[in-house]
Amino acid sequence: MTGPGADRTTTPADDHQGTALFAELARSVVALAAREQLRSFALPYPRSAQRVLDRMVLYCLDRGWAPPRSVPEVMAWCAEHTAGGPLFQVPAEFLSPEARLIDPVGRLPSRICLELASHGPQGQVEQEAVDLLTDLAARCGSAERYSRCRRFLADRPVIGQRDPFSDGSHWNPALWKRVKDLYEPVPEYLLSSRVLALCGTCGLPGLSFGRRAAGPGTWCESEHCPPGVHFRLIRDPGRTLLLRRSLRIFLCLPGPTEFAALAELSRAGIGHDLVPAALGAHFVHTLAAAPYLLRTYDRLEPALLASRITNTPVDATADTLVVVPRRQADRPGYRSAFATALDDDCRRRTMLTTPDELVRQIGILHSSRKGNAHA
Repeated sequence: MTGPGADRTTTPADDHQGTALFAELARSVVALAAREQLRSFALPYPRSAQRVLDRMVLYCLDRGWAPPRSVPEVMAWCAEHTAGGPLFQVPAEFLSPEARLIDPVGRLPSRICLELASHGPQGQVEQEAVDLLTDLAARCGSAERYSRCRRFLADRPVIGQRDPFSDGSHWNPALWKRVKDLYEPVPEYLLSSRVLALCGTCGLPGLSFGRRAAGPGTWCESEHCPPGVHFRLIRDPGRTLLLRRSLRIFLCLPGPTEFAALAELSRAGIGHDLVPAALGAHFVHTLAAAPYLLRTYDRLEPALLASRITNTPVDATADTLVVVPRRQADRPGYRSAFATALDDDCRRRTMLTTPDELVRQIGILHSSRKGNAHA
């Protein structure tokens, strides 16, 4: 089943040889990680891994460099070489120069890897999340049931034996029946000494490597949580279920931003309706004749986010508010890089904002509409 991610195009940077190869490597890293092969490298490899090794060899030979000799060596390069380094030279307006595909501490796909592996016509990870939610919406049969199920997933990336599977104060077996196939056993690569560590800040899986608190030498799937917060350690992970990784990254991670934005709208008395076949999309109803479109994300790479907004339009004519966490919006150059990467038409009707700015920005858009109507 295909949701809004079906209509995807490329950007000019995709024609750059180093960029295209870096993106193909991202997809191969994801494929190997899904088969728990980033550490053991057990044969056989996915076809994509062998294909990208062949491309890496040719790419290096064309430039007079010593090529990698094996898939494990290619993966080692993914933890060592950065996007903007001399090997790939990915344009800085497309990807952060310091971006790596494999986190050097966790030895797992980085968030940037997952974002890049979701980009373009061959994108995978985010598209899987969209398809899973689209299928869930169809099975729920009503917007209200789907909204409850979606909120359950966003709030519970991890389900343990003692979790109540509750909807309010009571166990809801009907809800659990609809969502349980989206959970799976804990994979070996997320265990350290047979223990599952959950980040004490975001609640997503981490790797503690024997340490009690987050800090140097530990890893968290969100990659942004502060040091010093103690991990929650699960010593019997066989009785624990994890939400699928695509949903943890593209639903749970932006969840706090989305729900903060909706809370701001509710406080201001502004109505909103969830768009089922999308990630974090809502129509916002004001006194304006046409609703605004609210799209919520937590993305590290502004150019990849802009490409997503441009090439997966929920409504190609609606004025769109793209809400991101404050920590992203305030990064130097993030807003300008996002705006620059949008096409001209999309840039005219798209505004990047944060939950705390949202209501004020809607007021600005509303005033602009009224001014244009009287012009």
